[in-house]
Amino acid sequence: MNGTEHRYAPGRIRLLHVDDDPAFLDVTEAFLTRELQSVEITTVGQPAAAIERLREESFDCVVSDYEMPGTDGLELLSQVRARSPDLPFLLYTGKGSESIASRAINAGVTGYLQKGGPEQHERLANRVEHAVREYRAGLETERYSAVLQALGYPTYVVDAEGRFAYVDDAFADLTGYNRDELVGAEPSIVKTDASVEHADDALRSVVSSSGPDAEQFEIEIRTKEGDVIPCRDHLAPLPFDDEYRGCAGILRDITSQHRRREELARKNERLEEFVSVASHDLRTPLMTARTAAELARETGEAEFFEKIDDAHDRFERMLDELLTLAREGDGVAVTETIDLEAAVRTAWETVGSDAADLSVTSSPTVEADTGRLRRLLENLFRNSTEHGSTGSRSASEDAVAHEAPGVAITVGSLDDGTGFYVADDGPGIPPGTRDSVFEPGYTTAEAGTGFGLAIVGRIAAAHGWEVTLTESDAGGARFEFTGVEQPSKSADPVNSAT
Repeated sequence: MNGTEHRYAPGRIRLLHVDDDPAFLDVTEAFLTRELQSVEITTVGQPAAAIERLREESFDCVVSDYEMPGTDGLELLSQVRARSPDLPFLLYTGKGSESIASRAINAGVTGYLQKGGPEQHERLANRVEHAVREYRAGLETERYSAVLQALGYPTYVVDAEGRFAYVDDAFADLTGYNRDELVGAEPSIVKTDASVEHADDALRSVVSSSGPDAEQFEIEIRTKEGDVIPCRDHLAPLPFDDEYRGCAGILRDITSQHRRREELARKNERLEEFVSVASHDLRTPLMTARTAAELARETGEAEFFEKIDDAHDRFERMLDELLTLAREGDGVAVTETIDLEAAVRTAWETVGSDAADLSVTSSPTVEADTGRLRRLLENLFRNSTEHGSTGSRSASEDAVAHEAPGVAITVGSLDDGTGFYVADDGPGIPPGTRDSVFEPGYTTAEAGTGFGLAIVGRIAAAHGWEVTLTESDAGGARFEFTGVEQPSKSADPVNSAT
């Protein structure tokens, strides 16, 4: 604001009345003092004296006659506007005409009234009260706006008609709209329906006589691009006496809090899962080892000692994969551009069998964590080689299934370019159990741990991929991974085989 800084007590109105008729000044002062609560009126008879008082003191409103000696009311308005552009200025004159009214409006007068009896004085009192209220609200908004802009929070003001009257640059940046697009629009342009309803409920609470001064609640902001951003809204009504004038709000982006909350929920879920599996599945090999140990002590036969070793080996594998399962759910923070065929060949060196065939029909480059992608491929290959000939084997032969001949595994790109697949020509997985294979502990093999495909699902989810299990062209299992990020053409792929 230009001009003298205003320092006034709440509710008190400091009014400067300019008129060359002393009798009229006295009558108007008496009437306004009666109509307005806590008003302090200063009267002067000449425009020059008014300018001098404005230099020395601060006022909330100026009421001026039009026709006065030396300087008329419009010339006085021009001088006041040069000093205080927003100070309310009411032209209250007995010489009225359309020409004067038009000139006054063009000059930026706050109000134009013609002198008259008690009714006109009452209108003047109402205009003064309204003008001062708006002026003070503007001062408050300017002060708070400067503070909020320094803090950088998205801020908005909604008027009594429920439309944006003000938004700051931070609010526009958050929503993706220009300020001109937002001012005059309803909040539903950026708030979801549920958020609008929530804000309305909060507003009804804060404007009620028994409600709090402000409310805080969570909403969702829908950006111009269609993204949804979770925010915390701090809402309070604008100062008012009898007539509601609107509300103001401050937003705070809580996306990071939501992510932390979701991550904590996932970790708690994995912890519960770990405890459940550890207390159930790990007992099976331990009970097997205990039974075999008792039989070995009683009989001394070598086969029972072998069963003890097998049970311990299975327990160790289960514990290792259980720990891996607990870790692989964490989101991938850093990725590399990887040549898929190179990663496939490296994984195959660890898992592959001489009796099994592997072919890569196409080799896209993908953005992934090298170690996790390799683990994903290893588990898929191990699943295919261990179950590839299940239909022609007895249960006792499953333990050496990786040596069974005839398993063909194929890796390649999806036709739509959204990811890749790993398929085999084994017996496949019935549709009714395809969702269950990604659950920890699910296995159809006597020596299986039940964690291999669960780890595949966790690694895919950590990358933001979606894995779908279908039937391959040969009737076997086909795992499709979609949503796989494609690297930029300028990126050099990492040869994971090296």
